[in-house]
Amino acid sequence: MSLRLLTKADLESYHFVLHHGYQQTKEFPISFEAADYSKEDSLKWLEAHPTYGWFDEELTSVLSLRMPWGAEPGPYGVPHIGHFTTHPNYSGKGYGRQLYQQVEQEILKKQLRTPFVTLGTAASHPWLNEMYQRFGFHEIARKQLTGKQHITIYYQKDL
Repeated sequence: MSLRLLTKADLESYHFVLHHGYQQTKEFPISFEAADYSKEDSLKWLEAHPTYGWFDEELTSVLSLRMPWGAEPGPYGVPHIGHFTTHPNYSGKGYGRQLYQQVEQEILKKQLRTPFVTLGTAASHPWLNEMYQRFGFHEIARKQLTGKQHITIYYQKDL
């Protein structure tokens, strides 16, 4: 198993994992745009945001960082996690946790030396809030974002 920064050459597998990983959110009153991304949307995202993949022979999980200096910075001036999902065929195997832990250690702490990282998710999501709390994140704000069906909970993890 390994961590790798994804490139345009990974577009097919990235889009496949992203698309299938986010399909289950359509069952809930949640607005995650990634669930409806086209391949072109996925390419634009890969070109704009450092996106990491977790591989176990093939790509199983993905996680992107919205950088403070990028086109879509997070709300708190530090790297903000986005597009974090695992393909349903690999759910429950700990691949998402392993991906997050490696990005935290190797990228956020060692390379970027950021004091904390943030992410946002739907308050009504049935398992993500509990998962992020198990990962060591704590809630810092709630907000109804324009165009979203759900209330967004912002989380922070001190590094």
